[in-house]
Amino acid sequence: MKRFVSIPTLILLITFTGNSQGKKDFKATDSVALNKFELRIEKLRKKYSIPSLSAGVATEDKLFWKKGFGYADIENKIVPDENTIYHLASITKTFGSIILLQLVEQGKVRLSDPVTQYNIHLGARWNDDPRIQVQHLLTHTAQGNSLNAFKRGDSFQYNGDYYGRLGQVIVSSGKSFGQLLVENIINPLQLKHTSPTVDDSLNFNLTGYNEDTLRKLMAKPYDYDKKSNKVIPIKYPVHFSPAAGLISSVSDLALYSYAIDEGKFLNDTTWQQVFTPYVSKRGRTLSYGQGWFVKTYKGIKYSWHTGWWQGVSSLIIKVPEKKLTFIILANSQDLSRPFYAGFSIYFKRSLHKNLKASPFARAFIESVVEQ
Repeated sequence: MKRFVSIPTLILLITFTGNSQGKKDFKATDSVALNKFELRIEKLRKKYSIPSLSAGVATEDKLFWKKGFGYADIENKIVPDENTIYHLASITKTFGSIILLQLVEQGKVRLSDPVTQYNIHLGARWNDDPRIQVQHLLTHTAQGNSLNAFKRGDSFQYNGDYYGRLGQVIVSSGKSFGQLLVENIINPLQLKHTSPTVDDSLNFNLTGYNEDTLRKLMAKPYDYDKKSNKVIPIKYPVHFSPAAGLISSVSDLALYSYAIDEGKFLNDTTWQQVFTPYVSKRGRTLSYGQGWFVKTYKGIKYSWHTGWWQGVSSLIIKVPEKKLTFIILANSQDLSRPFYAGFSIYFKRSLHKNLKASPFARAFIESVVEQ
């Protein structure tokens, strides 16, 4: 892989406002700190052989730092920016949560409904267990594990397939997930770089967007081959559901994050539930809410979601107390893959348990949040 030559850094200075107690929303981050943060991200990109990263840090509705690293297309030396489009993989789940919970607010769905009511058959030991409810798919608590006899609602076990089955719950409203996503989120926010994957023509065409236009903005997918020690081109995944398959950009995700901060889409009570960790039947606080991971570090609450699929990985982190959002998207698996692998999951070092398992997340926390 050819060396990346850094492009000039884009840094915007911010005016910080205080709250009613005179306390600033978050500590001012100067250009020196942002430069160090940028260098840290680039060092990590090279370490994990990621061809392209697009990243941004937003406060309220402004991307005050945005940067493209490496090449979105190695062969043609195309440098990415905040409008470069990537597959989001599991960040799609945050959108799926909104659509499902809108139906709950409308009384069309109940979280306590048994999944069998929606013709969902999980198979294996779970099969048609009427005790498995919609809320268990939404919170990744349907599966259980061998230590608790695979009981639902008792432990967190991430399952993207189960989450994707929420599409069967959503379509019971009379409209598909794709239709409601376009009508309720993409169009109202005018997210011009966001859509179901262009390879799912049925759902992509719901947007009315031009396929060629979006394809030209998409980062080319790659994977790192250990045997040859090279980054090789591969194909993006095609599947689209409430669990994965959405494509977007840093600029669009910043608008989406701000809409969440503004309390759009759902009522205040529902939003509070979204960002509250699920409590198991035995009273244990788990790491996932309703579509987001949630945890507190040093007294500060973080909500995040990752994405990881063939040729793609992604991370979005929200810090409500500081009014900060960090978005970083990659065109290979290794923004996320190294932080789930091996035995780390048993020591709570997985991104499903601990945000700080990711050095990219730690860079943001240490260089921006804690400044």
